[in-house]
Amino acid sequence: MARIEAHIYSEVLAMDTTVHVILPQERQPYIEDRPLKVLWLLHGGSGDETAWFRMSAAERYAVDYGIAMIAPNGMNSCFTDMAHGERFFTYLTEELPSVLSRLFPRLSTERSDNFIAGYSNGGYGCLKAGLGCPERYAAIGAFSAGNKADVPFANDGSPKAHLRMLAFGDGDLKNTENDLQYLAIQALRRHAPLPAIYHACGQMDPWRDLNEILQRFFSGLEGNPFRYTYRQADGFGHTWEFWEKELLSFLDWLGLTKTPGKYLAL
Repeated sequence: MARIEAHIYSEVLAMDTTVHVILPQERQPYIEDRPLKVLWLLHGGSGDETAWFRMSAAERYAVDYGIAMIAPNGMNSCFTDMAHGERFFTYLTEELPSVLSRLFPRLSTERSDNFIAGYSNGGYGCLKAGLGCPERYAAIGAFSAGNKADVPFANDGSPKAHLRMLAFGDGDLKNTENDLQYLAIQALRRHAPLPAIYHACGQMDPWRDLNEILQRFFSGLEGNPFRYTYRQADGFGHTWEFWEKELLSFLDWLGLTKTPGKYLAL
């Protein structure tokens, strides 16, 4: 397994930034020279690009399932093009895939081989990316993920309000590009290829109500066009214990094969 901390210059962000790349390599059959499926992993509001690999066994799962994992830094953007900041959505969905496909040619660029997942703010971010650019991702794994357009906003001078202003401004997000329901409807109307959605929330999550608003929306779409699956985990909250468990559930839900066996060693 190769774990690479890549420091790259982003023209979109106009700055250097860091992305972590996991490439399974040391165990058959993954050492074959063939394209690798890719899982893009997005962090939450208090995390960074290292979070998934520090706080969970995602690195080991990459080897077990034979899939590359890519974790970019979205700072406090919710992976959106910020109202007062950088264009992290454009970076994530356009520039970064192009840069990494040149640096790491084994990464598959086929839509059917690319999936995106995230927790908390990164759960919102992966839904925004998958619904806003459905031609890029075959499936979305959203853990503890609500729609920012459903969050009441008061500009009360708090740090939370300040971050919201930076990312989204102070306007109503309903029926904008930052509204997940709006993006889903637009994708349906233009007959785009639709990603499958796996959505999970802990029963004890303090923002469970926001998850349930999304659950009612997607479950109410006739014919289940997004092949939407929702799971509520009893006894779990807004925690890494839950997000790690759901990462494994998502990999299994994708139909990827976990291959037990010995790691190559000298």
